[in-house]
Amino acid sequence: MHFDRFEIERSGDTIELTTKEAALLRVLIDREGEAVPRGQEVWGLRPDTRTRVVDSFIVRLRRYLEPDPSRPRHIVAVRGHGYRFVR
Repeated sequence: MHFDRFEIERSGDTIELTTKEAALLRVLIDREGEAVPRGQEVWGLRPDTRTRVVDSFIVRLRRYLEPDPSRPRHIVAVRGHGYRFVR
C-alpha cells in the first residue's frame, strides 16, 4: 500500500485509490484490530448518523484487497458498530 501515491499493489497490478478510499483504509490499518465506528473517522459524521456510504466504500476496498470479497478476512464487519482490519 502506497498512501503517498493513493495506490495498492496486488499480484503485480496497481490499483488506484480515491482520496476517501485511501483515508478509510488508512484509518482501518492505523487502528488494526480495533472496531472502527462507521463513518466518524473519515467523513466526520456524528455517531447517530445513518448512512450506507461507508459500506459502499468498504465493498470497493474488499474487492481490491480480499482474495474472496464475499468472505472477507481482512476488512471484517463489527455488527452494529463498523469495521475492523485484520492482517
